[in-house]
Amino acid sequence: MSAARSGSQASTLYRPAVFAYVGSVYAFTLSLVVLALHVDGPPQDWPAIGVLTALAAGGVLLRETELISRVRISFLSIILVAAAVIVGPVGAGIVGAVAMLAKVTSGPKVATAFNVAMMSGLGVAGGLVYLAVGGRDIVSADMSAGEVLLHVGLPLVVTDVTQCLLNALLIALVLRVSSGSPIRTRVLSLLTTSGLAYVGYGVIGFLLVVLWIPAKVGWFAGVLVLAPLLVARWAFDQYGEELKAHERTLKALVTAVETKMPHNVGHSERVAQLCEWIAEDVGLTPKEIQDVRTAGMLHDVGLVRVPSRILRSRKVLDDEDLVILADHALGGVELIEEIEFLVGSKEGIAHHHERFDGLGYPLGLAGNDIPLAARIIAVADTFDCLTTDRSHREALSTPDALEAVTHRSGTQFDPRVVGALAKVLGRHDWTPTRHPEDELPQGPALDHDEPEMSDRLAGRPDLRSLIHGAPRVETQHLAGRA
Repeated sequence: MSAARSGSQASTLYRPAVFAYVGSVYAFTLSLVVLALHVDGPPQDWPAIGVLTALAAGGVLLRETELISRVRISFLSIILVAAAVIVGPVGAGIVGAVAMLAKVTSGPKVATAFNVAMMSGLGVAGGLVYLAVGGRDIVSADMSAGEVLLHVGLPLVVTDVTQCLLNALLIALVLRVSSGSPIRTRVLSLLTTSGLAYVGYGVIGFLLVVLWIPAKVGWFAGVLVLAPLLVARWAFDQYGEELKAHERTLKALVTAVETKMPHNVGHSERVAQLCEWIAEDVGLTPKEIQDVRTAGMLHDVGLVRVPSRILRSRKVLDDEDLVILADHALGGVELIEEIEFLVGSKEGIAHHHERFDGLGYPLGLAGNDIPLAARIIAVADTFDCLTTDRSHREALSTPDALEAVTHRSGTQFDPRVVGALAKVLGRHDWTPTRHPEDELPQGPALDHDEPEMSDRLAGRPDLRSLIHGAPRVETQHLAGRA
């Protein structure tokens, strides 16, 4: 796994703390090299280093599969595991460093520098661990199958797991320094999305070692393992393509909403980002975080069923239209009912307009009876609304919007979620969405996400009773997270 970079995300890589962290990774790697030279000496088989480097560079130069935001995977890990045995710790470090240098990009140089240091460090660390757990530094062709498994196979498993964990930790740390992402959350996310494949890649690495030395195939083993390497790569590409298909589905649904509500372009993506940050801060699992983020992205999808005359009305909505508008929460769930990968996001979409005091809609849930995903979306939704220019007011500054949300803690919003919002805004940059006055899209007289709209329905139990007549939604709260 390596750190990717794109668009505005790359700007966070220029923070001084990131440069300091990358420098510390280089220091860590150099210290491992010194230790490896003392323990095992310099590499001897330079032709083998050349072949392994070529294989590793080929894996890096192939299109990498992006698993999660800013993290990509190639089959370089397979080569690094095998290199630990074939060319030793220092040789494996050279393979990792040169392979990453083979890919020249137009992105931030600090990202390339980090990946070079990290992959080199993984190679050296893997070689040292292999020797430390009893791996043979000299593998002979006359070793029995049992000896190969005991003195090469098992140590390679430990090496592979060590490299996987160290890789995840180093990436999680750079994401923490660059964007404030919680380390635990990132490590778990990396391990759950790629950990098993990483360990599975180790099996192919073992095959490469066996063919190279005991089977006396030598450097040609690199050619023989190309087939399983490419099969493994194809399998991961299929997984990556499935994730991209999910993203395309989400984008299509969001586009449908924004087409009806031009004044809200970008709102869904911003709410999703806030939801992800808050969900990370309150300690949800990677799967739960993804479900909350997706629910944040689609929280307003039900608005496609609301007449445009209501969504763009330049006058205060009457009672009948207000009820129709409020039905968008459960309406959104009905729209995505048959989309399997959105099952975990339904409760957040259905209940994002519930209030902590029980005066919200559609079901009037209160306190911790409201699914945590919905409580998170409620805060993120209103905060983004307040920090966005509207036709009836200018965007509030980040501090003023946070103060407005905090003022409603315990009534409209969950105090715990509001506290999490305050913490993540201290770690992440948030810029209010402003438009030049002559370019401001025409929106309604009062957006449905404004706190005043929530208060209006909170004071009208007669209207809320009409909304409650909509079909109920089966919900499963996030276990142990309320």
